[in-house]
Amino acid sequence: MIGAVLTFICCHLVLCCSPVRANDTASETEPFQGLKTNLMFQVLKRLDEIDQRISHLERRIQSNHHVATAIITDKLEGISDKLERINKTIRQNVGTYYGSCHEAPAMLSDVYTIKPPASSVAPFRVYCEQGYRKGGWIVLSRRFDGSLNFTRDWIDYRDGFGSPEGEYWLGLEKMHRITSSDYFQLLVHLKDYDGTVKTALYDEFEIGNESTGYRLHLGPFVEGAAKDSLRASAGMKFSTPDRDNDEHPGCCASYYASGWWYRNCMNANLNGLYRRSDPHNATMNWFGFRDDLQGLKEATMMIREVSS
Repeated sequence: MIGAVLTFICCHLVLCCSPVRANDTASETEPFQGLKTNLMFQVLKRLDEIDQRISHLERRIQSNHHVATAIITDKLEGISDKLERINKTIRQNVGTYYGSCHEAPAMLSDVYTIKPPASSVAPFRVYCEQGYRKGGWIVLSRRFDGSLNFTRDWIDYRDGFGSPEGEYWLGLEKMHRITSSDYFQLLVHLKDYDGTVKTALYDEFEIGNESTGYRLHLGPFVEGAAKDSLRASAGMKFSTPDRDNDEHPGCCASYYASGWWYRNCMNANLNGLYRRSDPHNATMNWFGFRDDLQGLKEATMMIREVSS
């Protein structure tokens, strides 16, 4: 009986109580592989079932004097404490908000409501990527199937569009409110139609307010096989087809049918048309990915606070 009880305990300890985001090295998986919002209550239900089984085991152990009750009970209490912490963390997401994705539940990549510290903006929903590179990423923009039209005007790009559950653009005003509250790094995650994945990491990312045209402040390029293709946009105001803020004689945003931090015009445009190729390079592209401006299949921009 001792062997069976210990086996059951160990199984639940491994499956339910392993830390997901800690200071030690975490396994690096593809982003956006976490549970969705509509599964949260299923997780809660499962945790309640496990807690009931542990309580049942405790009663059986206490009634069996041939088992080393002190040792096993101690292990059960440890499991119960960890399960309670998981329960509490998940339940806190219902009807509340967090300062950032770093404060959101570490075990679930999902949509959460956040409110940047020292900001007067109302809480808003974002997708938090919690399993990739130790998590804590606030997704600013995500494209993967072309279902959302990115040919938009200034107001749409300012306020945001789409849904965090799918493709979306968070909005320049929210990006400004978030990045003005702390020091953030930017990670660009890209995938082409052949399945090749490349990234680009920058050590600082900040968006100015609307009076600056939501000017892009970009720190040094840190690393990534996608190379530094955003540099041409550093220091530029945001442009849309109805508001030309670039340095080109024409209007880059109108020519490429999307909003972006254009200069003259660009080496990357993750808001371009969702198509594999285009004779005018009006695609969702990143030059350093393969030294051209043809279309990519997936593109995500996400930011995370930099540890002091």
